[in-house]
Amino acid sequence: MGPCARCVNSSSAPGSHNSVPPLRAALLVLCAAGLLPAAGPAAPADDQVTGIAPNAPVTDPVISTFTPDGNRSWLLRGSQCRFLSQNLIQFTNLNLTVFVGDAANHIDSIFLSPEATAAVDQQRVSGPAGVRVITNDFEATGVDWSYDHRQKKVSLRKNVRVVFHVQLQSLLR
Repeated sequence: MGPCARCVNSSSAPGSHNSVPPLRAALLVLCAAGLLPAAGPAAPADDQVTGIAPNAPVTDPVISTFTPDGNRSWLLRGSQCRFLSQNLIQFTNLNLTVFVGDAANHIDSIFLSPEATAAVDQQRVSGPAGVRVITNDFEATGVDWSYDHRQKKVSLRKNVRVVFHVQLQSLLR
């Protein structure tokens, strides 16, 4: 039995023969599960799915990405999402879990936001609403935020509050 219809795995490296864009993979899974009609009596030879609105909401989506070694990189979840384009996904109640990238699946950080947009191909997530960033060392909240996974960079532009959970040595020398 294959994965559930709400799960999308974008683990293959871009350009590899196994690479399936997130929207196309999600649509193919939904068609295979019988939840969406294919474009006619049989799917086209080139596996193109047509006639489906890309912004139809998906309930309880789960999108995983993996490192080249096969370890979990990040996990995007939400109560709902809409595919704005092939690689741009708008989430409601986003829960982004960022992993260290080791075989033990240690968590690096968690992002919680009521509204966010993910550019999966660029590994960036951002939102105009508030965000809560949780790590072992600090917790931060703010509004108008972005996260670049490739650079491991978080930007909080407004109403920023940070609480450190570690002792700051020689901060005011």
